Amino acid sequence: MIMPDALTGAVGQRPPVGTACLPPGTLPAWIPRGAGLRVVRDVAGLGVDVVWLALPVGEEVLGELGARSGAVIEDRRPAAGMCWMVPAWTAGGMRLPLWEDASMGAALYVPGLEMRNERLRWRVRPDAGALVTNPVTLRAAVIAVGDVQ
Repeated sequence: MIMPDALTGAVGQRPPVGTACLPPGTLPAWIPRGAGLRVVRDVAGLGVDVVWLALPVGEEVLGELGARSGAVIEDRRPAAGMCWMVPAWTAGGMRLPLWEDASMGAALYVPGLEMRNERLRWRVRPDAGALVTNPVTLRAAVIAVGDVQ
């Protein structure tokens, strides 16, 4: 039996782990299309893992990743941070001092694509064709900027 892809809902072959591209015009239903906000209480149900980094580290990691980054949510509410989506079941196995797997039991605030807010926004928009970031590349960037092993 062929199951629909958790990210796109498409039936068929999934892209290789770490591929950051989605077919044009294809976004998961959990991303609001307007200016609204969606609070996702079961992040594990999204079909992706979420990696949270504190804001100062996140800024450096984003600079290190450059065009290799998938979508990023910047959340400047207390405890400010940045969230990357990585393929499902890949964040939990990478334990780093600066890295938090936010997929288990965490709520994720997902801004709408048209949301204009200084406290919560898409720092890297998912509608540019990139949703997930390669977890190995993200880990390498965290190590590079955090000087951790």
